[in-house]
Amino acid sequence: MSRFSLRNQVTVHYTGSFDDGSVFDTTEGRAPLTYVEGAHEVVPGFEAAVAGMQPGERRRVHLEPAEAYGERRGELIYHMPTIEIPNYDELVVGEMIYLMNHEGYQQLARVLKVEDDGETFFDFNHPMAGCALNFELELLSREPVRDDEA
Repeated sequence: MSRFSLRNQVTVHYTGSFDDGSVFDTTEGRAPLTYVEGAHEVVPGFEAAVAGMQPGERRRVHLEPAEAYGERRGELIYHMPTIEIPNYDELVVGEMIYLMNHEGYQQLARVLKVEDDGETFFDFNHPMAGCALNFELELLSREPVRDDEA
């Protein structure tokens, strides 16, 4: 016997752009995005916009940073003596790399600055933190999710 939860799986086509009109991601020409509502698989403002839509509906939404990837946080900029970094001479400013945090988990960070005789700076903010985002949305379907699939 199938058991259903109150959650839904939605399928949506979207195009995401910045305020200057540059597109950062789109499903155009590829499979649509499918996610489970309430599972925190997309940014909050995207999920809230889609939650208010009916299948077949199209909508444009503007999300402020707080509704997307949040504001940039200064406390997520870390630095350490360059000499303590193995193979520091291979670091490239702007590159995204994985670093081990103090809890033993790998986290993605952007290399901000490398000083051979000084400090190296890393930014652990999401690359789109502080950015307003725009989405063109088309909801294709919304279907109940079985408990054993959620």
